[in-house]
Amino acid sequence: MLDISPITSLPGLEKPPKHHILAPILNPAKSPGSTWPSFFPSLSFGGPSQEEVTHKGHISTLDKKKQVDQKREIIGFQNPWPSWHKPTKSEMLASFQWGPDTDPCIPLAASYALPARQIPPISQPSYSDLSNPESAASKAARLLTVQKPDFTPCPVGKKAKVTWLGHASMLLQLSSGVSVVFDPIFSQRCSPSEYFGPIRTYQPPCQVGDLPRIDAVLISHNHYDHLDQESVMGIWENNKDRVRFFVPLGIGKMMVDMWGLPKERVVEMDWWDNVALTGLTQESVKVWCTPAQHNCWRSGSGKSGEPNGSLWASWMVEDLQSGDGEELYRVFFGGDTGYQFHTDPAWPPLPPTNWKRGDPLPPAEKEKPEDYPPCPAFKEISDNIGPPDLLLLPISVGASFAYLRSFTTWMPDWGNPMPRHTQGVTGANHMPPWDAVRVFKEMTEGGKGKAVAVGLHWGTFATEPEEVLKTLGGLEWACERQGVGFGRGWDGKHDEGVEDKVFLAVNQGESILV
Repeated sequence: MLDISPITSLPGLEKPPKHHILAPILNPAKSPGSTWPSFFPSLSFGGPSQEEVTHKGHISTLDKKKQVDQKREIIGFQNPWPSWHKPTKSEMLASFQWGPDTDPCIPLAASYALPARQIPPISQPSYSDLSNPESAASKAARLLTVQKPDFTPCPVGKKAKVTWLGHASMLLQLSSGVSVVFDPIFSQRCSPSEYFGPIRTYQPPCQVGDLPRIDAVLISHNHYDHLDQESVMGIWENNKDRVRFFVPLGIGKMMVDMWGLPKERVVEMDWWDNVALTGLTQESVKVWCTPAQHNCWRSGSGKSGEPNGSLWASWMVEDLQSGDGEELYRVFFGGDTGYQFHTDPAWPPLPPTNWKRGDPLPPAEKEKPEDYPPCPAFKEISDNIGPPDLLLLPISVGASFAYLRSFTTWMPDWGNPMPRHTQGVTGANHMPPWDAVRVFKEMTEGGKGKAVAVGLHWGTFATEPEEVLKTLGGLEWACERQGVGFGRGWDGKHDEGVEDKVFLAVNQGESILV
């Protein structure tokens, strides 16, 4: 098992941190608005917004010193930036869309689905109408496949190997030999019950027992699609001799008291905390808990599972193996995070009808003023720690409205009473492809060398094939319009120096070497 250093933090941080909500309750007459479970993060109609409330919950952390902040107890957490905004009822209503989805990103992606390509048995998603090669389901199944992962270690001469395991689950194998899993979920449902809630459309590329040796598990927050008890306990059973679990404040007590994990194996961290893992090599790996713009709620998880009763986070992993005097290698995991709330129903900019890769780009549309600013956290992370070399970024809103629409997908689009919603209205909570590319560029500005991003949080609990096609087409268009390379897998462009920044949408189970 790797040794672990004491937790340290950035010097000069404001005390108490703005993302902490401290006792006493300033206005007990108000109650927090519901944030709903992980599959309804965009539907929080009840109660006032987070900007208007002080959370009434209570958390207990593993580190008793973390419970007191300047002699006041931490009773919850909040997004401290003006970029955070929960949509109002009128904003949600304005975002609703009925009828066929006419987004040109859907045919853009579908145009690359080769009719002759067979769908491997492991890749069969649970869509209907797969037999029709012209259906959206068949095209999505041919474009997003599942393959058996290759878990051989990162080879000599490479910095890292990363494998997408579905949804937000990523396996990172560093050149130092350290193996890290982010937000593992291998269960069929992301729900408190095995009988209801979002169910996988694509099966996992492997099972927990197939994973290689795991040194660390990093969890972004407590939503069911990111913190899966069955998967966490499976990793623990297979790696009891070495694995540690790194979680944001408030989650550890649940994992110890309710799940039975040993207290000494669970490390709770606040934003800007960092620890060093040593013992595998002469050098070490540093783990940073970094900010994210999101929320938390988890039923059946005690007081830490109350709305915003535990913290949410992104993570930065630094491999300090210098080798020949080279600089350290940084990997950023976004987890589940938003970037900017967009009130314009026409956002994001869309490609012209029938636009294809290689076609001339049309003149850029004039940017409209935004009502809310972008989240500053990502630039702060890059400024305080350093630009990442590899970024694992969410590119889809996930299963919010899609779960409700799953009950009506048998109906034709023209008669479906359950609407879709525009991407911008949930942009403060979940970043879509356009904003993910913006974050990629923002965090790597000023970085030395080349940078790679890999999309996550898409194409797993997707109840409609159009969601897969829209995500792929939207990411390609966002990359084209913003001057970033786009790829479906590793094609050597990055190594050949053709493009300084490449954003990849890989298949589930696929690995890339950087």
